[in-house]
Amino acid sequence: MATFRRLPSGLWQAQVFRRGMRASASFPNKGAAVAWAGQKEADYMAGVRGEIPNLTVKALLERYRLEVSPAKKGARWESIRLMALERDRVAQVRLRQLDAPHVADWQRRRLQAVSSASVRRERNLINNAFEIARKEWRWLTKNPFEGVRRPKDGRARTRIASEEEITKLLEAASPALGRAITLAIETGMRAGELANLVDVRGQVAYLHDTKNGESREVPMSQRALDAWSGGIGLSAGSVSALFSRLCVEAEVHGLTFHDLRGTAITRLARKLDALQLAKMIGHKNPKMLMVYYRESTADIAARLD
Repeated sequence: MATFRRLPSGLWQAQVFRRGMRASASFPNKGAAVAWAGQKEADYMAGVRGEIPNLTVKALLERYRLEVSPAKKGARWESIRLMALERDRVAQVRLRQLDAPHVADWQRRRLQAVSSASVRRERNLINNAFEIARKEWRWLTKNPFEGVRRPKDGRARTRIASEEEITKLLEAASPALGRAITLAIETGMRAGELANLVDVRGQVAYLHDTKNGESREVPMSQRALDAWSGGIGLSAGSVSALFSRLCVEAEVHGLTFHDLRGTAITRLARKLDALQLAKMIGHKNPKMLMVYYRESTADIAARLD
């Protein structure tokens, strides 16, 4: 149903709430507000009747951002990406005209601006929004990404931190960042997991909030326990940003904080078997370890003698 009220500024505000969907806008007169509300209600009801509503991609993305994203762990990341996409020209396309060429054009333009890995992540997000609009909201009859090829996977990262680089980084790091670096190398935890780690009992860290939403227990070495000492006192975003600056200051090139996870897994593989390591790192499929196991062939050959 629609409600109308006159604002102190003299404008008329219309609010529409129907079947869980809410929208509002302001107009110079009540007639314009009533007309807008009537069209908005008709658009919402079109989805209920199985018709494609006369809405834009922007409206679809806004609804997804407001209704679906907040319940996800990556809500902030999703909101930032969706708001950026809402300013793209594809957002102005009407859902009734939306088809593969529109999203193919978006994908081509994004590949010219960012890496293929970034485009794949953004595509996954938008594709999920389209799928919910198709299956739950009945705003689409088909997903426009059907038939549009995904960007090819980039080459897997092989970078790990050498002992010399670790020493340089720890010498130049602040106490808090130094603790985060040591913990990452000793346990393979992600920045977000380290930032939220508050429960350590004995030699076990209890992670209640991991990337996949499940809890996990991580064994801790004595060096890791000494480094933790009650927490690192940094947010996940701060860890990554400060680490990037630290690498510039320490003249360590091409290394990201997430590469420390690969460094940890490569080192721990010498002490633990594949199943033990997968349990510690949180991989349900041990094959996933190969994404992060980065020991060079030369180093493996040296161990054969």
